Amino acid sequence: MARRLQEIWKAILDLDEVGARDDFFEQGGDSLAATALMAEIELAFGVKLPISMLLEAPTIVQLTDRVLAVVGKTESPLLIPIEPGGDRTPIFFVHGLHGQVLFTRHLRGQLGEGRPLFGLQGRTGPRPGGEAETVAEIAADYVAAIRAARPGSRSILAGYCAGTLIAWEMAQQLTELGEPPEAVIGIDPPVLLQGDVGGPANAPEGAYGSPLAFRDEARLLIAGTAEQHADPTIIGRGDDAVERAVDRAERMRLILNRYQPAPWAGKVAFICSAPRVKRLREPRNPWRTVLPRSIRLYAVGDGHLELFRDRGKRVAQALKRYLDKLEL
Repeated sequence: MARRLQEIWKAILDLDEVGARDDFFEQGGDSLAATALMAEIELAFGVKLPISMLLEAPTIVQLTDRVLAVVGKTESPLLIPIEPGGDRTPIFFVHGLHGQVLFTRHLRGQLGEGRPLFGLQGRTGPRPGGEAETVAEIAADYVAAIRAARPGSRSILAGYCAGTLIAWEMAQQLTELGEPPEAVIGIDPPVLLQGDVGGPANAPEGAYGSPLAFRDEARLLIAGTAEQHADPTIIGRGDDAVERAVDRAERMRLILNRYQPAPWAGKVAFICSAPRVKRLREPRNPWRTVLPRSIRLYAVGDGHLELFRDRGKRVAQALKRYLDKLEL
């Protein structure tokens, strides 16, 4: 944790080196930098700390102790500000099977000026009143988080992989509340629906849906977020972090495979790897029973795990092209 805090610290203060006992304010930190530092800590560790804590713990050693005292005792927020500023219609990006959304930070600065971007991450602790057992319950939590943070706001919902199903249910619920989203965007959504979300449970080892593939995806997400200093939901590195991600994916797969989406008549786009575009165009694909005829399909790569290897450039280009077309 101290090393990650040091990386964040150096980035905020634009320094090449920072000592573990260097004072934040003596190194050039001011109130604006302090605000940015606490925002990065919230993204990195899922804890919200008051800026005043820097007055009490102005060194990396001291601040590490404070963060460690809070991590694990406080439930991480569901709604994560990735790029919150701007007056255009915000995008709310729902996590995939692994529950984390920090990889969406690769999209920062690529979606046009003034485009707010938020992530909806999976819970790291028990849901109030018990674990969420249905997609409808998860979606209701996320809808409540959006409405509490940005009441009356227009919205665009996007889901990564299996998170497309949660975004789809959120669209249904927001529509019933009289606040339909401007569009729903799926980033490489499941090809099939019930019983096959996340790949078939009996997939051969190495094929998508197998434990080995889940581990490969978890490693990719963890390694990708390491470049951005940290991960708000998968704390740590190495095999332990990977196994926690795989366990979460398996639990989420069971929940999502019980969900049957209903038709929704709004604007829809799927940004997919080429093989999934081909499968989605098949006449008997079950998505055809719920998708509007106006759906747009964009092919951006050759495989599911390739989508964000280029820091999301191809996904961002397709996403921006669709939003510009809709003038959102």
